[in-house]
Amino acid sequence: MAERGLFVDFMYAVTVGTALPRLDEAALHFNNPILWGVLFMLMVFLEDFYLYHAKVVPNLSGPTRARGFILSMLIIFDWYLSQASFPSNAPLFLVSFAVFYLLKWLGGVFMGASKYPARIDTVFLIPIVAASSLACLESPTVLASHPGRLVIVLAPVWLITVSIWWRYAGP
Repeated sequence: MAERGLFVDFMYAVTVGTALPRLDEAALHFNNPILWGVLFMLMVFLEDFYLYHAKVVPNLSGPTRARGFILSMLIIFDWYLSQASFPSNAPLFLVSFAVFYLLKWLGGVFMGASKYPARIDTVFLIPIVAASSLACLESPTVLASHPGRLVIVLAPVWLITVSIWWRYAGP
């Protein structure tokens, strides 16, 4: 089972590696939204990586299916798109963030027959609704005013979602 996620692990590492150069000298200032956006998105991604290894991989059986592989790659690509679009394209950031959680929810649906705690994945609706609402409610001029406030809204939503998920999904 250890070799099951090797390519996915590699893709997680490559994706994080492509995001880290965004934290250059210009971004390393307390008031820079890129710093907070990238750090937030890294926390989101690393929690997803941990969830993948702690809850998904142990429940996989049989040969790797194309559906699972494609879904894993879509989750990784969508996270990359989300972090890369922050802060310059706030609507794309928000839509990609919502799609990221939609894909995670879909992954739980696909694992429904296993011991994976798929029912708790409904908690992923919280960040989906939050990001979608922000994308629909905000005008482009307001989004452009200070994109760091999107992280101020989404970070607590993410923290609540993660806390609920891990509380009810077990150790």
